[in-house]
Amino acid sequence: MISLLNKTWNILTASADSVEALATELNISPVVARLLINRRVATASEARYFLDANLNHLHDPFLMTGMQEAVDRILLAINHQEKITVFCDYDVDGVSSAAFMMHFFRDLGVGVDFYLPERMAEGYGMNADAVRKIHAGGSTLIITADCGITGNREVDIANEIGLDVIVTDHHQVGVDGLPDAIAVLNPHQPDCQYPFRFLSGVGIVFKMATAIRSALYQSGWEKSRLPNLKRHLDLFVLGTIADVAPLTGENHILSYHGLKVMAASMKPGLVALKEVSNVNGRVDARSVGFALGPRLNAAGRLGKADAGLHLLTSTDLNEALVMAKDIDAINTERREIQKWTQEEAEYQIDREVDLESDRVIVLASENFHPGVIGIVASRIVEKYYRPVVLIALAEGKGKGSGRSIPKFNLFKAFTNCSAHLIQFGGHAYAAGLNIDENNVDAFRHAMNEVGHAFLKEGDLIPELRIDTPLQLSQVDRNLYQSIQQLEPFGAENPMPVFMTCGVRMQNLRTMGKEENHIRFRAVQNKKTIDVVGFNLAEAVASIDVMQDSVDLAYEIHLNEWNGQNKVELRLLDIRATGDDG
Repeated sequence: MISLLNKTWNILTASADSVEALATELNISPVVARLLINRRVATASEARYFLDANLNHLHDPFLMTGMQEAVDRILLAINHQEKITVFCDYDVDGVSSAAFMMHFFRDLGVGVDFYLPERMAEGYGMNADAVRKIHAGGSTLIITADCGITGNREVDIANEIGLDVIVTDHHQVGVDGLPDAIAVLNPHQPDCQYPFRFLSGVGIVFKMATAIRSALYQSGWEKSRLPNLKRHLDLFVLGTIADVAPLTGENHILSYHGLKVMAASMKPGLVALKEVSNVNGRVDARSVGFALGPRLNAAGRLGKADAGLHLLTSTDLNEALVMAKDIDAINTERREIQKWTQEEAEYQIDREVDLESDRVIVLASENFHPGVIGIVASRIVEKYYRPVVLIALAEGKGKGSGRSIPKFNLFKAFTNCSAHLIQFGGHAYAAGLNIDENNVDAFRHAMNEVGHAFLKEGDLIPELRIDTPLQLSQVDRNLYQSIQQLEPFGAENPMPVFMTCGVRMQNLRTMGKEENHIRFRAVQNKKTIDVVGFNLAEAVASIDVMQDSVDLAYEIHLNEWNGQNKVELRLLDIRATGDDG
């Protein structure tokens, strides 16, 4: 059966013996043991690695293919005072990667320049004109940040004119193979044996900086001259969380420490960004993902990403505050443009899409803004739960952005449909493309053929993954605190979701200007607890509070208000008791 939000509930299972063994060996609660096993952290050694989040447990950066070559070339540039240019992508990960490099080289006393392509005019990744311009400016080495893995042609041009390139990127390798660079740092490249493959762009830059620092020390540099890399983990966590990289393995360790560094960061740009974002005191993954990151992303989406890079590398607080306010205003503009683009997309869906037969939604319009189509595609995926590709058309060409669902690999789908595309790249869940306007209809047809081949009807019903059932009597401050051992939560380490069956609702009321939120008391046996549900007023309208018993799916949060705090449930979904959904 389907819940009131039209979802199936998938209750994850872990054997009682495995849970008991892990809980006993690590002296942790059975609930935490179950959560770890649900996140594929099954052995005691893996669990200790995860829970300790010890920086000393990071992998040797020289295990990454190409690292030695990259370090050798960079040390040569440092020793000969060559001009280095960082070429970065315009999203938060790219800008954070470039900012990390610039802070790192600045700490070493090495001046570096940067090149950030203008999104509308130059598009994603390296381009030939930019390479020639960088060479004409006197640079002898380009280090890419969060881009370049598909820049084969541009790297060839750089080689022809005597400009060396080091590629640092975490996107999938293109169909043409690796670019002919001095070094390519990307754990996704063939034969790379680096133990953790899911670093963000800024994560790969961090590993490169670690290797450079080590090599400089080995070459005789005094330790006092070497940068404290932990000080720049605020930039790591910004790019990693904003790019929705898995918060497992090294990402978990570095993000755990990075959030603490972010909270205390004295970088003028981050101080100013936190101020305009109303992020005070403790910084968690949600603050980064929903407050700090979107503001920087807005600048990139509207073709002003250099504003974000200037902010993150600023050394003057007053200057940074002015820039942060400008970026906040850009974010407000982005929200308006996003609203118009989503309305246009919904208009097309109503008139052109057959949701009964279309497995993939592909829309194209001259009214789509290319800077926001990715985030609008995400919103449409949430609403219709099927892969979505939005294409912004201009002068006969289209720039597209796609988002997907767990059962559909978007990058592989684009590969299968590549005959209709000029260029494409990305991941399983998010990818981008360039296309000729005349090929849009053929591409739409091809994508739906792939959709029908790989997606069954049941795959288009959203699933809510539930970690474990609880009785309300189990929910208290001790449980909340034990769950926090797994922070930070994010991709592949989601906020734990619980369910409680046979609950009565008391004192139900609506909240908000549009009365679309709800608050009530959940009652089971003699235990009661407050519940808040955002945008769920319509879903619960059919429930007879006086008669119906319900099952709740929820997260456990600490509500802090007016100096008081108490544990409450944040409702995610609801169904009538008796559904085995």
